[in-house]
Amino acid sequence: MYTFPATQRSVLERIRNGDAGVRQLAFGDLAQGYWKPSYHYLRLHWHLGPEAAEDAVQAFFAIAFEKSYIERYDPAKAKFRTFLRVCLDRFVQNLKKAESAERRGGGATTLSLDFSGAERELSAIPVAGATDLDRFFHDETVRFLFARSVESLRARCAGAGRDVVYRVFDLHDLNPVTDTTYSTVATALGITTSQVTNHLHAARRQFREIALEHLRAISATEEEFQREARDLFGIDVS
Repeated sequence: MYTFPATQRSVLERIRNGDAGVRQLAFGDLAQGYWKPSYHYLRLHWHLGPEAAEDAVQAFFAIAFEKSYIERYDPAKAKFRTFLRVCLDRFVQNLKKAESAERRGGGATTLSLDFSGAERELSAIPVAGATDLDRFFHDETVRFLFARSVESLRARCAGAGRDVVYRVFDLHDLNPVTDTTYSTVATALGITTSQVTNHLHAARRQFREIALEHLRAISATEEEFQREARDLFGIDVS
């Protein structure tokens, strides 16, 4: 069983916290976890142009913070991602009804997000995948979660002077070629197969830890987090 530090709390609990700083950090986690799935959703389902989708994403998270949208979530009625997507749908509907409406959330701070990178990724997403709205939002959220976790692992390995651990993970798990084996990875990196085994074990363990940390930060409730962890990694957490 994977055990988290006792200080970890769901994003909904932190957003509902009376401390303004805790709430703001929780919203930051929420935006970091869901902005790209939201952007892709608006581009493919709502057919918004790149600039309009970027404005809508920025404004949505700013206004959700100001108007306490997330605090209204009831786990008994829907999954959190479904609730968030429906809020996004309603927000865009209101934007379309009032083109003159304020689009930047009352002067709230603009999030620093890689929209150009998100736009480039659109070509790899089948348009047909946006027909099942809940499935599309789920798949995009998981894909972005894993991408963030891979980048976090790369940065962690680099910071610890252990780039070889990430390179083993990259060559064997992320970007394997035909007939990739422990031996071919060892030869490519000039290390032994035993080192490949050890490095790959360490990388996979750290990747899972990082992914669970990111997942924990954007899960609305403890029950949702545990369910998602079982679905994604087949493990029980506490």
